[in-house]
Amino acid sequence: MVASKLSRKAKTGLISVAAAAAELKLSSRDAALKLGSLARRGWLQRARRGLYLILPLEAEPGRPTVAEDPWVLAQEAFAPCYIGGWSAAEHWGLTEQIFRSTFVITAANIRAKATSLLGSEFRLFRVPRRRLAGAMTIWRGSQQVLISGRERTIVDCLRNPELCGGIRTLFAMLRAYTSSPEFDPRKLLAELNKSANGAAWKRFGYLFELIDPEHTSLLKPGRAKLTAGNIKLDPAVRAKGRLLRGWRLWVNVGLSSENDEA
Repeated sequence: MVASKLSRKAKTGLISVAAAAAELKLSSRDAALKLGSLARRGWLQRARRGLYLILPLEAEPGRPTVAEDPWVLAQEAFAPCYIGGWSAAEHWGLTEQIFRSTFVITAANIRAKATSLLGSEFRLFRVPRRRLAGAMTIWRGSQQVLISGRERTIVDCLRNPELCGGIRTLFAMLRAYTSSPEFDPRKLLAELNKSANGAAWKRFGYLFELIDPEHTSLLKPGRAKLTAGNIKLDPAVRAKGRLLRGWRLWVNVGLSSENDEA
């Protein structure tokens, strides 16, 4: 039976046109027509163009079925991509905040920043393909998924605090990381040197100085990397705030443990 063959190839119930074509030994066009036919007959549910969910036998007719694992769904639906931002921060224990949607950093062509597939909500952030390099692999059940590591997650959010829900969450993430057994200054500095832009270095220097002003092995490189111009601590906040000349930063959000002077 065709559905049985597709099930063997599926990833947590998900089957793409390309995977179906390989399993059924069909052209991509014929595989797409076959999957469309199975969906109309109630064997599959379309997740998005080129991707289907194989419905379990106990599924109620006409009732939407939820994907088993939204991370695996993201890997299939938005490839090339990795799980990042607040979702990666939750996974690594860097934040206690609970976010409803899964954050996906992708190089795929996307039409919207937020979407819902098979009962799961996704927040999407597009980057050039080269920015996907360096993601690590973890297991989700029997499937492998790409995710940003602790240091990469922090640097991504330093580049754009929107990825973690704002600068206050980022500050809490950085404090959680630096107080954890996994804190590795050399790995953090290596990731900063690899992935940080000028804005990320400025935010990092300011935030890390609040946490550990004596840690010169990280603060000194930060000062050496300062670029021209002043940027906002949190670009999503309209207020300009006060200018901290030492880090060329408009401090427009109040943070605890703040003890600096402009």
